[in-house]
Amino acid sequence: VYDAGAAYFYQLESNGSTTYLSKVTAPDKWSSDWFGYSVSQSGNILAVSSHHSDPDGLNNAGAAYLYTLEANGSATYLTKVTAPDKAANDWFGNSVSQSGNILAVGAQGSDSYTGAAYLYQLEADGTATYLTKITANDRAVGDYFGQSVSQFGNILAVGAKGAPYLYKLEANGSATYLTNL
Repeated sequence: VYDAGAAYFYQLESNGSTTYLSKVTAPDKWSSDWFGYSVSQSGNILAVSSHHSDPDGLNNAGAAYLYTLEANGSATYLTKVTAPDKAANDWFGNSVSQSGNILAVGAQGSDSYTGAAYLYQLEADGTATYLTKITANDRAVGDYFGQSVSQFGNILAVGAKGAPYLYKLEANGSATYLTNL
């Protein structure tokens, strides 16, 4: 399948070399989905983006897939995550970032390319619970907010055209705007 995409897993050895473990593809792969455009691992959970996938027939709405990395080097599919308000050309999954049990997913095409970031809580049963949608306080068409996302502890950085935005992730699942640089 042309441009469906894949993610490859390697183990980093103590001598600096790598050992191939496995290859993962989307269970519902299709041409031009770009599975693997962004990946993020936290513990034994792996998130893989597919920002050109077409969930519910919505062209390029995007998705993220979650896997458990097993001790033997294989990966077990858990679930597919999509935006609750998905629309064509959102590019949900253009970027993914995990920290602990929180998954952040960028969707730079959301809302006429103003962009958004979505937060999910990863549950013990392998599912993902939607928490909130984050948009820039000064958003404008063409900002591409969500083109990149990165977490460190309880801080979330969301990239946009021109400036990154910083948020504090709260215990209740919300995000508090801190500043943009």
